[in-house]
Amino acid sequence: MGGFGYPRLTMHKVVLRCAFFLVPLAGAAWAGCTDEAAQPPAAVEEAGAETAPPDVYVPPADAAVDSGRDCKADVQADGLLQHLDCTGLYSSFASKTVAAEAKPYTPGVEFWSDGAEKSRWFYLPPGAKIDIEDFDEWKFPNGTKLWKEFKIGGKRIETRLFVKANDAWRHTTYRWNDSETDAVRKDNGEKLPNGAGLPPYEIPTTFDCNTCHLGRIEPVLGIEAVSLGLPTAKGVTLATLAAEGRFSSAPPTTTFTIPDDGSGKAAPAFAWLHANCGACHNSNPSSGALFTQLFFLLRPSQLLPDAGTATGQDLDSWKSSVGVMSTREDPDAGVGINYIRVVKGQPSMSLVSILSGNRADAGEDPSSAVQMPPITTRRPDTQGHMLLDNWINAIP
Repeated sequence: MGGFGYPRLTMHKVVLRCAFFLVPLAGAAWAGCTDEAAQPPAAVEEAGAETAPPDVYVPPADAAVDSGRDCKADVQADGLLQHLDCTGLYSSFASKTVAAEAKPYTPGVEFWSDGAEKSRWFYLPPGAKIDIEDFDEWKFPNGTKLWKEFKIGGKRIETRLFVKANDAWRHTTYRWNDSETDAVRKDNGEKLPNGAGLPPYEIPTTFDCNTCHLGRIEPVLGIEAVSLGLPTAKGVTLATLAAEGRFSSAPPTTTFTIPDDGSGKAAPAFAWLHANCGACHNSNPSSGALFTQLFFLLRPSQLLPDAGTATGQDLDSWKSSVGVMSTREDPDAGVGINYIRVVKGQPSMSLVSILSGNRADAGEDPSSAVQMPPITTRRPDTQGHMLLDNWINAIP
């Protein structure tokens, strides 16, 4: 049995196909994971380390002054750094004091990471501004950095870094040692077994990170208009960035309200789908699920007061899912009858609910055949998934 009491999807032959494609113009791989038939890839790229010209990123002169490390010598061939203490996150690595320039933030709705405790920091160079000419897809200045720290059971496990330099984004993961005295670059991922009462946890590979992040025009998730404009956002928000003059122009709004569909339950469900599914399920040309036309990304252009979006039914999240048939056959319903993505009042019959609430059995790798997201995660987000099911049950 899978999560939430649903039968294992492999028994029902519901296969969520994933295809990895090479995007020639961008020179980066992207993944397509969907409930629809997979499109034939033009080329296949195997998982592996990325390549980049040297000197993409130069560490700040005052980085981790108490670590004793020669940070200039720490720069690797691709321009990233081998050790976290040289990235500029900490003013004192020994005491884990975060630099004042690294601003903490929490998106209005967080991506599920198997229960890990997360902290995030955002850095913009002095005087630099975010280009919001396209308010749906921000363009960040060179020198932008984002860190995300993951703790399991109160213990630091990994810290991820995204940095933009020379008009290109680079990223890596730093794995903490058991004593939390060092964090060293690790691009090939790691699966942490159960231990000391802790659940299993997986550090993704660099390639796995691309699966989600390359679904946006610039591969930044969480730092965008809707996530920072919801009233539950903390730290760096749409309002604080506007007040500090960090945008190329005044934003059309500094707050967002997600419309309801008459159920009274739509807004939190749409927000959860936005954070957890929208990176792939959107209309950007590099998004993995573009060809499904199943879109969960909440675009500011649909939420702004002058967009004419009066109700939840006007959002892509509603129009592309409720009552829309997938190409997946439902063997319990009869030959030739396919699953519906969202069936009003019936979460157990809705493919979106089934896949997001299911996980591979213990000892098996996460797979697109049985779950969404199809990689890394090993435990369903029970609270977030309840928001989804509460909405489906209440759809008028």
